[in-house]
Amino acid sequence: MRFLGWLLGLAVLAGAVYLYRPIADYGVETWLTVGIIATTWSIVLFTSTVVDRVVAPNDGDSRGVFTALLSLAFASMGAVFVVAVHAQAADQNWGTFGDFLGGVLNPVLTFLSFMALLFTIILQQREIHGAKEDAKVFQDQRRADRLSSERMQFENTFFQMVSIHNTIVNSIDVDRGPSKNQLHGRECFKHFRDEMQTFYDANATTDELKKSLAAHDHLWKSYQNDLAHYYRYLYNIIRFINESDVNKTRYIRILRAQLSDFELLVLFYNGLFPLAAKFKEYVEFFTLFDNLPKDLLFNGCHEQFYEPSAFDERAPKRPLSFTDVAP
Repeated sequence: MRFLGWLLGLAVLAGAVYLYRPIADYGVETWLTVGIIATTWSIVLFTSTVVDRVVAPNDGDSRGVFTALLSLAFASMGAVFVVAVHAQAADQNWGTFGDFLGGVLNPVLTFLSFMALLFTIILQQREIHGAKEDAKVFQDQRRADRLSSERMQFENTFFQMVSIHNTIVNSIDVDRGPSKNQLHGRECFKHFRDEMQTFYDANATTDELKKSLAAHDHLWKSYQNDLAHYYRYLYNIIRFINESDVNKTRYIRILRAQLSDFELLVLFYNGLFPLAAKFKEYVEFFTLFDNLPKDLLFNGCHEQFYEPSAFDERAPKRPLSFTDVAP
């Protein structure tokens, strides 16, 4: 497009020259004027391209462009000198020619010096800009490395906590007397559920919440030593995830996958106690009961004790009402 504009401009100039007067009547001054106009037009259109070649050369070197510019400058001066010599030789007016020579050389050399200064400034600007870009890239890389290090540190701590949680679960045991086998680990939580169910069914109270709380309270009094440790540590794993700047849903899902159906059931009724209010909010915020089979509940209406978000990740979630962050 730029080349077509250049050709169009030269065509307009040629047409204007042809219409101005017959070409046979043109003298040296007229042709020199036309040449200067054509050269100026070319410089105006292609200056940016030349500057780009100087500042950001394709071959990593600007010698070719500088050589071309200097050759053009000296060729132009040579042409002017030749014309001047022919114009002044007939009259032997060499003093005037010397003044003309100095008057032409000084501006051209000054212009070349000025252009060299401009190119130096441009190159310095590019170096500064390049340094800023490098600094920004380095800063972004450091930030990415820091985030990666923090995420790795979080994951190491998280999986260690999950491992300790499983150790806590495996350390739980229930002695059912000499006539029955002793239960260990996750087997105990089915026994916990059966005991709660038996106590719940024997309670004649019509208030479902009170019946549920009484059933878990009966279980708590019997197995507080094991359950207290289990509840506290699970709460602190969830709290650790919530405090961290990570994809919380991803790690909650990993934690949730560690919990058996009967563990979730025991946690369901534990969350109804006023002392477990924060845990209940965590359950609803992180959908901890997503895998809980609802047919395990003592009564189907108990599902209403929790917000829908406790069972469905797509349900609207209320923000936590507390800031559970370590000081």
